[in-house]
Amino acid sequence: MLRGVKKAVFRVLCLGALCLGGLMAEQDSKELIFSGITIYTDKDFTRAKEYFEKACRLNDADGCAILREAYSKVILKGSARESIEKALEHTATAKACKSNDAEKCKDLAEFYFNANDLKNALEYYSKSCKLNNVEGCMLSATFYNDMIKGLKKDKKDLEYYSKACELNYGDGCAILGDIYHNGEGVTQ
Repeated sequence: MLRGVKKAVFRVLCLGALCLGGLMAEQDSKELIFSGITIYTDKDFTRAKEYFEKACRLNDADGCAILREAYSKVILKGSARESIEKALEHTATAKACKSNDAEKCKDLAEFYFNANDLKNALEYYSKSCKLNNVEGCMLSATFYNDMIKGLKKDKKDLEYYSKACELNYGDGCAILGDIYHNGEGVTQ
């Protein structure tokens, strides 16, 4: 009889340990990203990626951004370390841009430009220009000045060159002057 009680108690303890382990294993997305970063710093890139995947499945934007970058770069370059580093940098840059850091918006635009995502590149170059970043203005103008085939100009290039000129950027003023001088899309 004592033996039966011991078995029952042992089973209850084992079941309790399994349930407790299951409860403790449930992490929120930020904990998963933190764990992924910690594992990444220990050079276990495959395991780190698993944590980012879990965070992404929990609809965490940072987890998905890191994962997206990891997949896109690993497939192209085969370097998980480089892709995760870039993704971590990308998410920090995106947050800084959302906080209206003009330089970080320009950096984010360059990230998208290098990934051949011209729509997002233009969006972030434009935002950096609105935040008074001269390079963002000049690069936005370049997009409308025949960089992207079929992009409707609507004198947008003039707006961006004009803003660069207002920010005392000589090249912006010179190009704007040439456009007016040559009558390109404007009345002379």
